[in-house]
Amino acid sequence: MDKPGQFCQLSAASFGPAHTRRTGAGARALAVALTTAAALLGGAGVHAQPASTPIVLLPASGLNVSPGILDAARDLLKDHLQRTGRYTVLTGPGTSSTDEPTGAAAVEQANAAHAQQAAVLRLTHLGTSTRVRFTVYALSGQVVYWDSMAISGGPEQMDVVLERLVHAMVIGKPVRESAELETVTDDEMNTLNRRNANKIFGLHLFTLLPFNTPSAKTTAVPGGGLFWMYDARSWMADIALDLGGHSGNVLFDVGLGAYYPFFRTDFTPFIGGKVKYGYFSYGGSGSAGVSLEPTFGMLLGRTSSVQVRAEVGYFVDAFSESPKATSGVTDDRVSHGLALTVGLGF
Repeated sequence: MDKPGQFCQLSAASFGPAHTRRTGAGARALAVALTTAAALLGGAGVHAQPASTPIVLLPASGLNVSPGILDAARDLLKDHLQRTGRYTVLTGPGTSSTDEPTGAAAVEQANAAHAQQAAVLRLTHLGTSTRVRFTVYALSGQVVYWDSMAISGGPEQMDVVLERLVHAMVIGKPVRESAELETVTDDEMNTLNRRNANKIFGLHLFTLLPFNTPSAKTTAVPGGGLFWMYDARSWMADIALDLGGHSGNVLFDVGLGAYYPFFRTDFTPFIGGKVKYGYFSYGGSGSAGVSLEPTFGMLLGRTSSVQVRAEVGYFVDAFSESPKATSGVTDDRVSHGLALTVGLGF
C-alpha cells in the first residue's frame, strides 16, 4: 500500500500541473470538511456541564451550641453544597463563635476568596429545640437565599436538616415544602398538636309550630332532649336526641348541628343549621325522614362551667306525610314551621 506522500506524488505526475493545483485545493477542502465532521461527531456525545458557582462558607456561629457541633455542622453543610454539583465550596478563615457574621463580613470574605457568593450558618439552641438558619449573600450584599428549620431530635438530625436547606435552595422552594423521602424529620412524622375542644353536656326544651300539616291545622308540639355540644372556639357543633308529642303529634329524632359564633367572649350570638333524622307525625299517618333546620341563637356563659342556649329555627321536612282518612285532607303534605329551643349546658 502506498504511503500518502507517494500517492500525492503519483497523482501529480499522472495528471499534470493544472490538475495538481485543483487536486491540492480539493484535498484542503476535504480535510477541512473531515476535520469539522470529526469535531461534530466527537462532541455529539458530550453534554456541556454547567459551570459551578464559587461559594465561600464562613465559620458557623451559634448560641448555646458547643464549638464542636458548630464545626461539624459546617462540614456537613459543605458536603451537601458540594454534592449538588452547582457549587465549588471554599472554606473561609476563622473559627466558630457566638456572633453571626454580618452581610458585609460575608461579602468581604467572598471577595477575598474570589467567590461569587458567601454562605452563613447559624444555630440557636433553646430548651429542647435548635433552630438552624442558612443565609446566602451575593457580592452586592443582597440575600440570595434565606430559610430556617427547627430540630428537636438532637444533633443527629442536623445532617437531614442541612440537606433539606440546601435542596430547598437548589429547587427554589421554602424548606417546609422541600421534603423528600430521606429528609423528613422526626417532628414532621409526629402528629400535629391540636387544641382540645370544650365539651358541654346539657338538657333542652323545645316547641315546634308546624304548618301545612296533614291534619290541616297548626298545633304546638312540645318536647325535650339531651345534647352534647363541642366548642372549638371558631366553630361549634352538637349532637342531640329529641322526644316530643301532643294532641296526636309525635316526634323522635337524632340531630346533628354546626354553628358559627360571632364573638369569642362569654356571650355570643351564633348562626348555623341542623340536620335531623327520625319519625315525625303532625296529625297524619306519620312518616320517617330528614328534616333541615336553619338556626339563629344566643349563648351565655361560654367561658363558664354552666351555659344557657336559646335558639330559633325554621324546619323544613324533606319527606311527605299522608293524612288520616278522617282529617278531610286528600293529599300528602310536606310540613315546615318554627322551632323554639332553650337549653342548659354544664
